[in-house]
Amino acid sequence: MTEVAELTEAGVTVERTEVSRRKFLALTGAGGATMVAVSALGNQYAFATPGNPSQGDVLVVVFNRGGMDGLNVVAPYRMPTYQSLRPTIRVKPPEEFSGSTDGAGLPLDSGGSVASFPLSGVFGLNPGMTALHAGPWANGHLAVVHAAGMPASESATRSHFEAQRNWEAGSARLNITDGFLNRHLSAFSDLSGVSAVGRGSTLQALLRGSVPAFAMSSIATFGVRGFHDNKKAATALSVMYPDNGDLLSSVGSQTLSVTSMVSGISDPGPQNGATYGWDGLAQGLRETARLIRADVGLRAVVIDDGGWDTHTDMGAPADTNSSFRRRTNEFSNALAAFYTDLGTAMNEVTVVTLSEFGRTINENSSGGTDHGRGTAMFVMGRNVNGGVYGDFPNTITDGPEGDLTVANDFRHVVSEVLTKRMPGSDMGQVFPGYTQMTPLGLVNSGS
Repeated sequence: MTEVAELTEAGVTVERTEVSRRKFLALTGAGGATMVAVSALGNQYAFATPGNPSQGDVLVVVFNRGGMDGLNVVAPYRMPTYQSLRPTIRVKPPEEFSGSTDGAGLPLDSGGSVASFPLSGVFGLNPGMTALHAGPWANGHLAVVHAAGMPASESATRSHFEAQRNWEAGSARLNITDGFLNRHLSAFSDLSGVSAVGRGSTLQALLRGSVPAFAMSSIATFGVRGFHDNKKAATALSVMYPDNGDLLSSVGSQTLSVTSMVSGISDPGPQNGATYGWDGLAQGLRETARLIRADVGLRAVVIDDGGWDTHTDMGAPADTNSSFRRRTNEFSNALAAFYTDLGTAMNEVTVVTLSEFGRTINENSSGGTDHGRGTAMFVMGRNVNGGVYGDFPNTITDGPEGDLTVANDFRHVVSEVLTKRMPGSDMGQVFPGYTQMTPLGLVNSGS
């Protein structure tokens, strides 16, 4: 994708933040089938902002690309089979330490702000995840669903490409080519501004479809660029491409309107004492918080979080310098900073994490794990009911090919969040072929 907007049969998706003169003229000079493709832009798209909570939350999806090892992020650390199958990389419970327990798993127990749940005490977070444990979990605002994925009856693929495609489409049916989150957004007719953003230079498949969505590498670089005087160029282009009802002129006009809106967003810095790291996830969440506060109409954000394809050298979780502990530490710190930064605004924001599959239960000879099936999902927000939900195998040796069996369809989690926190769409259309199940109780309805 090299233009300011990708003109597809499904609609218009802004895929790049830099608009040069040549590219802008090439875009607006396109013809033929393009004119039919952009018909969806006749409407304005965006949900209500957190200033109007009656119309639903902002949904932030973090996609842990590469296949997150759920068994070392949320470890069944007292389960004998887990201990025997992962002799060097396993998370250890506190009772295995004679002195300091800084290297032990962080218990996921009920008590305090965390209501009672059936799997209390079974799991511990990786010791690198202290920020998430001390903040959202301790406040009862973090839910976990383990052994999550796409059921083998629909697809048991271990291919990154195929599994990510299935999760983002919300189905293994190959005739479904748009993203489930875009289908959800398409149910709302009163949208205006910037409703959907994908963090990066290329839009994630989750957001592709009839509703325009913007790929944004950063707020600072989102706009008209590449001219001798970018500000004057933007003014000139706005005269050249008025929103006069002509379809292609409207594409240019509305693109300029959005870039102008975003470029005017101020940066007051993180609030409530929050501190973000410099990794991609942390910076993506920092800018998401800015967009939410700016009331640009944001309703959905997708942020890619790579680096989870851990075939080798994961290291012992008790070792603060081990690669997997450092990875979980970045992930935990980023989510916790976002939670702290938004403060009470998290009443109207829900974060959901996805990953295309989990890893094998047995560690391999290289000190890592290979592609598996079930993984762990997180749901975070002030309307989340803290705890561990869903089913989990009595023994983790019962999965096919040494995998953790998928006991919880990931759509069971997402559909509950969409239905209760962003109501208005038909789950039968969002997830074709999926039969909606009784909610797990992850989130509360309403404002």
